[in-house]
Amino acid sequence: MTAKPTAKPAPATERGPSAAPKPTGAPATATTTWHTSPAATDAARRMAAAGTVGDPVCAMAAVGRPDPALVPHESRIGIGRHGTYWCLVW
Repeated sequence: MTAKPTAKPAPATERGPSAAPKPTGAPATATTTWHTSPAATDAARRMAAAGTVGDPVCAMAAVGRPDPALVPHESRIGIGRHGTYWCLVW
């Protein structure tokens, strides 16, 4: 004889913005402060001039907008931009 499930699964619901998963790996009370960093801005300027992504100053570099999901929760993050080049420092 085959066992039959006794409970019905919950109905599927649409996930809206309020149902987005919370980032993991950081304390619930962590707050990130973003600020313009002259060092990051200079690094973005160097990358734009070279036409390449990557600078030793940057913890994360990107062409176009960086993906916020890839940024760790830190207390303070410096950001610099030149054209489409971005440099983040933490």
